[in-house]
Amino acid sequence: MTKIKFKLLFILFFLFLFLFKPLLADESWYQTAANLHKEWAKNYHKESDFERYTNIHKLVIGKDVELKPGKVSFPGYPNQLSMNVNVSNGAMAEVIGAEDFAYNGKTFYSFTADYSKCKKKEKQNDCTHHFGSVRTELVSKKSKWTFIEGTEKWINYAFMPARNILFPKNPHRKYTVGQCHPSGHKITWMMTIQSAKLIFTHEFSSFKNNSEWKPSSMEKRRVLKKFEVNKDHGTDSWTTVRINFKNSKKPDGKLKVWVDGKLAYDYEGPTNWGKKKHQGRTRNKCYFKFGLYTNANLKAENKHEAEGMTVFSDYMAMAKTEEKLEALLLKDK
Repeated sequence: MTKIKFKLLFILFFLFLFLFKPLLADESWYQTAANLHKEWAKNYHKESDFERYTNIHKLVIGKDVELKPGKVSFPGYPNQLSMNVNVSNGAMAEVIGAEDFAYNGKTFYSFTADYSKCKKKEKQNDCTHHFGSVRTELVSKKSKWTFIEGTEKWINYAFMPARNILFPKNPHRKYTVGQCHPSGHKITWMMTIQSAKLIFTHEFSSFKNNSEWKPSSMEKRRVLKKFEVNKDHGTDSWTTVRINFKNSKKPDGKLKVWVDGKLAYDYEGPTNWGKKKHQGRTRNKCYFKFGLYTNANLKAENKHEAEGMTVFSDYMAMAKTEEKLEALLLKDK
């Protein structure tokens, strides 16, 4: 009887390790998984990155197009490449020759990410972060704060999840297409795609209690849209986003989001907690990031679905007022 109990405990122990190893493992476990994925990708991809990315665009758009590699233009938003990502291969590109496909004007832009190209820079290791991350993303120039106390700006962009983005039955994978990032890992606000839904998350909000504003420990999370999914794990239509954000520790703060021309999220009140610290840091300012930032690639059902992840973007601008925003959008080509 004792031997049976011992064997049972032995089996349960190894079963526990098997099931919960991802939770208990240190960074080296995820790094090993990332390295194995990189080795797999070397054999899986049979053409250059530029050829492969061009073919992805041709497949999605349904016609021959030209990719002009380079950092994406975002009027009114001084930016640089996040994590020094390589874009000379077409990971960021202007798409030429598909005027009928663009949201506005003659051309549009694309962001493409492969998990096999995840990077580590200083303390940030995307390969192991959030179950395996990779980004093709813009960040404010010299990581300068886009929003400090009292800053108000309007942001506009159109985007289309084009390939390997929409997975309705996989709740783990997440794709960020716009965020305002404070110091540390907590996010002021972010626009993400998860389970084929557009989700807006707002942190550092407050609530009114007997005429006094109090910091809220609860994040505000709203589903703004559900996408129709096509065979490429993308969709066939554009989504427009307009954001009006005033960063303030006072009641005059606000965060409003319009999706496809309709007000989808409306918050008025303090948008930061002033000098109050969260996890040892003040979070009263943030910098804007835009493009494609993907998480949980190690939880992809198939390895190839963590490669060639593509989002199209168009009609982007940032300005201090809505009037100035509209003036910039009129210049969109």
